[in-house]
Amino acid sequence: MPDTGSEAVAWMVYGLFRGIGAVAQALPPRLAYDLAARLADFGYPLLPSAAGLRDNLAHVLGTSPEDPAAHQAARRAFRLLWRNYVDLFQAPRRHPSRWFPSIRIEGWEHLEEAWRTGNGVIAASAHYGPLEWGLQFLGASGLPALAVAEPVRPPAMFRYLCRLRGTHGLRLIPADGALREVFRTLQQGGIVALALDRDITGSGRVYSFFGEDAWLPDGYAELAVRRGIPVVPAFARREGEGVRLQIWPPLWPAGKSGEARETLVAQALEIFAGVLQEAPDQWVLTTPIWRIPSQRVGRVD
Repeated sequence: MPDTGSEAVAWMVYGLFRGIGAVAQALPPRLAYDLAARLADFGYPLLPSAAGLRDNLAHVLGTSPEDPAAHQAARRAFRLLWRNYVDLFQAPRRHPSRWFPSIRIEGWEHLEEAWRTGNGVIAASAHYGPLEWGLQFLGASGLPALAVAEPVRPPAMFRYLCRLRGTHGLRLIPADGALREVFRTLQQGGIVALALDRDITGSGRVYSFFGEDAWLPDGYAELAVRRGIPVVPAFARREGEGVRLQIWPPLWPAGKSGEARETLVAQALEIFAGVLQEAPDQWVLTTPIWRIPSQRVGRVD
Protein backbone atom coordinates (compact mmCIF):
# COMPACT_ATOMS: atom_id res chain seq x y z
CA MET A 1 0.00 0.00 0.00
CA PRO A 2 1.53 3.37 -0.98
CA ASP A 3 2.52 5.81 1.75
CA THR A 4 0.19 8.72 1.01
CA GLY A 5 2.08 10.97 3.43
CA SER A 6 5.42 10.53 1.70
CA GLU A 7 3.72 10.87 -1.70
CA ALA A 8 2.25 14.20 -0.62
CA VAL A 9 5.67 15.40 0.53
CA ALA A 10 7.20 14.30 -2.79
CA TRP A 11 4.62 16.35 -4.70
CA MET A 12 5.25 19.35 -2.44
CA VAL A 13 8.98 19.11 -3.11
CA TYR A 14 8.26 18.85 -6.82
CA GLY A 15 6.12 21.99 -6.70
CA LEU A 16 8.82 23.83 -4.77
CA PHE A 17 11.45 22.64 -7.24
CA ARG A 18 9.42 23.88 -10.20
CA GLY A 19 8.92 27.24 -8.48
CA ILE A 20 12.63 27.67 -7.74
CA GLY A 21 13.40 26.57 -11.28
CA ALA A 22 11.12 29.24 -12.73
CA VAL A 23 12.81 31.94 -10.64
CA ALA A 24 16.29 30.71 -11.55
CA GLN A 25 15.46 30.68 -15.27
CA ALA A 26 14.28 34.29 -15.08
CA LEU A 27 17.44 35.64 -13.43
CA PRO A 28 20.77 36.53 -15.05
CA PRO A 29 23.31 33.79 -14.32
CA ARG A 30 25.52 35.90 -12.04
CA LEU A 31 22.56 37.02 -9.93
CA ALA A 32 21.20 33.45 -9.81
CA TYR A 33 24.59 32.14 -8.67
CA ASP A 34 24.77 34.77 -5.93
CA LEU A 35 21.28 33.90 -4.71
CA ALA A 36 22.14 30.19 -4.76
CA ALA A 37 25.25 30.82 -2.64
CA ARG A 38 23.20 32.74 -0.09
CA LEU A 39 20.59 29.99 0.10
CA ALA A 40 23.35 27.41 0.50
CA ASP A 41 24.88 29.33 3.40
CA PHE A 42 21.45 29.59 5.02
CA GLY A 43 20.69 25.91 4.59
CA TYR A 44 24.12 24.55 5.47
CA PRO A 45 23.56 24.26 9.27
CA LEU A 46 19.98 23.05 8.81
CA LEU A 47 19.90 20.44 6.06
CA PRO A 48 20.90 16.77 6.56
CA SER A 49 22.39 16.75 3.06
CA ALA A 50 25.08 19.19 4.22
CA ALA A 51 26.03 16.84 7.07
CA GLY A 52 26.43 13.94 4.64
CA LEU A 53 28.58 16.04 2.34
CA ARG A 54 30.78 17.11 5.28
CA ASP A 55 31.19 13.49 6.40
CA ASN A 56 32.53 12.56 2.96
CA LEU A 57 34.93 15.48 2.81
CA ALA A 58 36.22 14.75 6.31
CA HIS A 59 37.36 11.30 5.13
CA VAL A 60 39.13 12.84 2.13
CA LEU A 61 40.82 15.41 4.36
CA GLY A 62 41.68 12.80 7.00
CA THR A 63 39.96 14.64 9.81
CA SER A 64 36.76 14.73 11.89
CA PRO A 65 33.49 16.02 10.42
CA GLU A 66 33.51 18.62 13.20
CA ASP A 67 36.97 19.90 12.33
CA PRO A 68 36.86 23.54 11.10
CA ALA A 69 38.71 22.46 7.94
CA ALA A 70 35.92 19.99 7.14
CA HIS A 71 33.29 22.68 7.72
CA GLN A 72 35.10 25.15 5.47
CA ALA A 73 35.45 22.65 2.64
CA ALA A 74 31.84 21.49 3.04
CA ARG A 75 30.49 25.05 2.94
CA ARG A 76 32.33 25.70 -0.33
CA ALA A 77 31.09 22.41 -1.77
CA PHE A 78 27.52 23.12 -0.64
CA ARG A 79 27.61 26.45 -2.48
CA LEU A 80 28.84 24.66 -5.58
CA LEU A 81 26.02 22.14 -5.27
CA TRP A 82 23.46 24.95 -5.31
CA ARG A 83 25.24 26.64 -8.22
CA ASN A 84 24.88 23.35 -10.06
CA TYR A 85 21.12 23.62 -9.63
CA VAL A 86 21.28 27.01 -11.32
CA ASP A 87 23.12 25.40 -14.24
CA LEU A 88 20.44 22.72 -14.40
CA PHE A 89 17.52 25.15 -14.32
CA GLN A 90 19.09 27.52 -16.84
CA ALA A 91 20.17 24.84 -19.32
CA PRO A 92 17.22 25.49 -21.69
CA ARG A 93 18.14 29.17 -22.04
CA ARG A 94 21.88 28.64 -22.54
CA HIS A 95 22.85 28.08 -26.14
CA PRO A 96 25.88 25.80 -26.62
CA SER A 97 27.67 28.45 -28.71
CA ARG A 98 27.67 30.81 -25.71
CA TRP A 99 27.93 28.25 -22.92
CA PHE A 100 30.53 25.67 -23.90
CA PRO A 101 33.37 27.96 -25.07
CA SER A 102 33.95 28.49 -21.32
CA ILE A 103 34.98 24.81 -21.02
CA ARG A 104 38.67 23.95 -21.31
CA ILE A 105 38.85 20.33 -22.44
CA GLU A 106 41.79 18.04 -21.76
CA GLY A 107 41.84 14.55 -23.25
CA TRP A 108 38.81 14.61 -25.56
CA GLU A 109 40.83 12.43 -27.91
CA HIS A 110 40.71 9.63 -25.33
CA LEU A 111 36.91 9.49 -25.47
CA GLU A 112 36.87 9.65 -29.25
CA GLU A 113 39.53 6.92 -29.44
CA ALA A 114 37.44 4.61 -27.28
CA TRP A 115 34.24 5.47 -29.15
CA ARG A 116 35.81 4.72 -32.53
CA THR A 117 36.26 1.06 -31.56
CA GLY A 118 32.53 0.77 -32.27
CA ASN A 119 31.81 -1.55 -29.35
CA GLY A 120 30.50 0.98 -26.86
CA VAL A 121 32.09 3.01 -24.07
CA ILE A 122 31.40 3.48 -20.36
CA ALA A 123 32.00 7.08 -19.27
CA ALA A 124 32.59 7.01 -15.50
CA SER A 125 32.28 10.23 -13.51
CA ALA A 126 31.11 11.42 -10.11
CA HIS A 127 29.10 14.02 -8.25
CA TYR A 128 32.01 16.37 -8.61
CA GLY A 129 32.45 19.92 -9.80
CA PRO A 130 29.98 21.55 -12.23
CA LEU A 131 28.59 18.20 -13.31
CA GLU A 132 25.73 19.76 -15.26
CA TRP A 133 28.27 21.35 -17.62
CA GLY A 134 29.79 17.94 -18.33
CA LEU A 135 26.44 16.26 -18.93
CA GLN A 136 25.16 19.02 -21.20
CA PHE A 137 28.44 19.10 -23.12
CA LEU A 138 28.30 15.35 -23.67
CA GLY A 139 24.76 15.68 -24.98
CA ALA A 140 25.73 18.47 -27.36
CA SER A 141 28.89 16.72 -28.59
CA GLY A 142 27.04 14.76 -31.26
CA LEU A 143 28.20 11.44 -29.83
CA PRO A 144 25.37 8.97 -29.06
CA ALA A 145 25.18 9.17 -25.27
CA LEU A 146 22.90 7.81 -22.55
CA ALA A 147 23.02 8.59 -18.82
CA VAL A 148 21.56 6.41 -16.09
CA ALA A 149 19.85 8.60 -13.49
CA GLU A 150 18.48 8.12 -10.02
CA PRO A 151 14.71 7.55 -10.09
CA VAL A 152 12.90 10.16 -8.02
CA ARG A 153 9.29 10.62 -7.00
CA PRO A 154 6.86 11.69 -8.20
CA PRO A 155 7.38 10.55 -11.81
CA ALA A 156 6.66 14.12 -12.89
CA MET A 157 9.82 15.20 -11.05
CA PHE A 158 11.92 12.61 -12.87
CA ARG A 159 10.50 13.70 -16.23
CA TYR A 160 11.21 17.34 -15.37
CA LEU A 161 14.84 16.60 -14.44
CA CYS A 162 15.32 14.50 -17.58
CA ARG A 163 13.90 17.27 -19.72
CA LEU A 164 16.35 19.77 -18.23
CA ARG A 165 19.37 17.46 -18.43
CA GLY A 166 18.42 16.40 -21.93
CA THR A 167 18.21 19.97 -23.22
CA HIS A 168 21.20 19.57 -25.53
CA GLY A 169 20.74 15.97 -26.62
CA LEU A 170 21.63 13.67 -23.72
CA ARG A 171 19.23 10.76 -23.22
CA LEU A 172 18.42 9.58 -19.69
CA ILE A 173 16.79 6.49 -18.21
CA PRO A 174 16.00 5.62 -14.57
CA ALA A 175 18.42 3.29 -12.80
CA ASP A 176 15.55 1.02 -11.80
CA GLY A 177 14.23 0.81 -15.36
CA ALA A 178 14.83 -1.75 -18.07
CA LEU A 179 18.51 -2.21 -18.84
CA ARG A 180 17.89 -3.14 -22.45
CA GLU A 181 18.31 0.52 -23.45
CA VAL A 182 21.79 0.47 -21.89
CA PHE A 183 22.69 -2.69 -23.79
CA ARG A 184 21.15 -1.34 -26.99
CA THR A 185 23.21 1.86 -26.72
CA LEU A 186 26.41 -0.11 -26.20
CA GLN A 187 25.59 -2.53 -29.02
CA GLN A 188 25.19 0.46 -31.31
CA GLY A 189 28.62 1.73 -30.27
CA GLY A 190 27.29 4.52 -28.03
CA ILE A 191 28.41 5.97 -24.71
CA VAL A 192 26.77 5.14 -21.39
CA ALA A 193 27.50 7.54 -18.50
CA LEU A 194 27.54 6.04 -14.99
CA ALA A 195 28.53 7.32 -11.55
CA LEU A 196 31.39 5.77 -9.62
CA ASP A 197 30.75 7.45 -6.26
CA ARG A 198 27.10 6.76 -5.42
CA ASP A 199 25.20 3.48 -5.52
CA ILE A 200 21.65 4.31 -6.63
CA THR A 201 20.56 0.71 -7.26
CA GLY A 202 21.67 -1.00 -4.03
CA SER A 203 23.91 -3.37 -5.98
CA GLY A 204 27.26 -1.90 -4.97
CA ARG A 205 29.97 -3.40 -2.80
CA VAL A 206 32.39 -2.42 -0.08
CA TYR A 207 35.66 -1.11 -1.49
CA SER A 208 38.65 0.49 0.17
CA PHE A 209 38.71 4.22 -0.57
CA PHE A 210 41.08 6.62 1.15
CA GLY A 211 42.17 3.72 3.34
CA GLU A 212 38.71 2.93 4.73
CA ASP A 213 35.75 0.78 3.74
CA ALA A 214 33.19 2.66 1.65
CA TRP A 215 30.02 1.51 -0.08
CA LEU A 216 30.46 2.23 -3.79
CA PRO A 217 28.86 1.24 -7.09
CA ASP A 218 30.71 -1.02 -9.51
CA GLY A 219 28.11 -1.37 -12.26
CA TYR A 220 30.33 0.54 -14.67
CA ALA A 221 33.11 -2.03 -14.16
CA GLU A 222 30.68 -4.97 -14.31
CA LEU A 223 29.35 -3.79 -17.67
CA ALA A 224 32.85 -3.19 -19.01
CA VAL A 225 34.04 -6.65 -17.96
CA ARG A 226 30.99 -8.43 -19.35
CA ARG A 227 31.23 -6.73 -22.73
CA GLY A 228 34.99 -6.26 -22.97
CA ILE A 229 34.69 -2.50 -23.46
CA PRO A 230 36.65 0.41 -21.95
CA VAL A 231 35.86 2.68 -19.03
CA VAL A 232 36.80 6.31 -19.65
CA PRO A 233 37.00 8.40 -16.44
CA ALA A 234 36.03 12.06 -16.83
CA PHE A 235 35.62 14.88 -14.30
CA ALA A 236 34.71 18.55 -14.61
CA ARG A 237 36.16 21.15 -12.27
CA ARG A 238 35.14 24.76 -11.83
CA GLU A 239 38.06 27.17 -12.21
CA GLY A 240 37.12 30.81 -11.73
CA GLU A 241 34.34 31.65 -14.16
CA GLY A 242 35.18 28.71 -16.42
CA VAL A 243 35.30 24.94 -16.27
CA ARG A 244 38.04 22.40 -16.95
CA LEU A 245 36.88 19.01 -18.23
CA GLN A 246 39.53 16.30 -17.81
CA ILE A 247 39.22 12.99 -19.63
CA TRP A 248 41.57 10.11 -18.89
CA PRO A 249 42.84 7.38 -21.25
CA PRO A 250 40.55 4.32 -21.49
CA LEU A 251 40.78 1.66 -18.79
CA TRP A 252 40.42 -1.78 -20.38
CA PRO A 253 39.24 -4.83 -18.41
CA ALA A 254 41.81 -7.62 -18.11
CA GLY A 255 39.42 -10.51 -18.68
CA LYS A 256 35.90 -11.31 -17.54
CA SER A 257 36.45 -12.46 -13.95
CA GLY A 258 35.46 -10.90 -10.66
CA GLU A 259 39.10 -10.05 -10.15
CA ALA A 260 39.10 -8.11 -13.42
CA ARG A 261 36.10 -6.13 -12.18
CA GLU A 262 37.80 -5.34 -8.88
CA THR A 263 40.98 -4.25 -10.66
CA LEU A 264 39.00 -1.93 -12.90
CA VAL A 265 37.23 -0.39 -9.90
CA ALA A 266 40.57 0.09 -8.11
CA GLN A 267 42.03 1.86 -11.17
CA ALA A 268 39.02 4.18 -11.51
CA LEU A 269 39.00 4.97 -7.78
CA GLU A 270 42.72 5.74 -7.84
CA ILE A 271 42.11 8.35 -10.53
CA PHE A 272 39.14 9.80 -8.65
CA ALA A 273 41.14 9.93 -5.40
CA GLY A 274 43.77 12.00 -7.16
CA VAL A 275 41.09 14.38 -8.42
CA LEU A 276 39.66 14.72 -4.91
CA GLN A 277 43.06 15.41 -3.37
CA GLU A 278 43.60 18.30 -5.78
CA ALA A 279 40.26 19.99 -5.06
CA PRO A 280 38.23 18.18 -2.37
CA ASP A 281 35.79 21.07 -1.94
CA GLN A 282 34.31 20.36 -5.38
CA TRP A 283 32.91 16.98 -4.35
CA VAL A 284 29.17 17.60 -3.93
CA LEU A 285 28.00 14.10 -3.00
CA THR A 286 25.61 14.32 -0.03
CA THR A 287 25.24 10.56 0.56
CA PRO A 288 27.80 9.52 3.22
CA ILE A 289 29.50 6.58 1.52
CA TRP A 290 31.62 5.59 4.51
CA ARG A 291 28.55 4.99 6.70
CA ILE A 292 27.88 1.41 5.70
CA PRO A 293 24.63 -0.21 6.95
CA SER A 294 25.26 -3.38 8.92
CA GLN A 295 23.43 -5.54 6.38
CA ARG A 296 25.96 -4.58 3.71
CA VAL A 297 28.88 -6.85 4.41
CA GLY A 298 31.74 -8.31 2.44
CA ARG A 299 34.87 -6.36 1.73
CA VAL A 300 36.70 -6.09 -1.56
CA ASP A 301 40.29 -4.83 -1.39
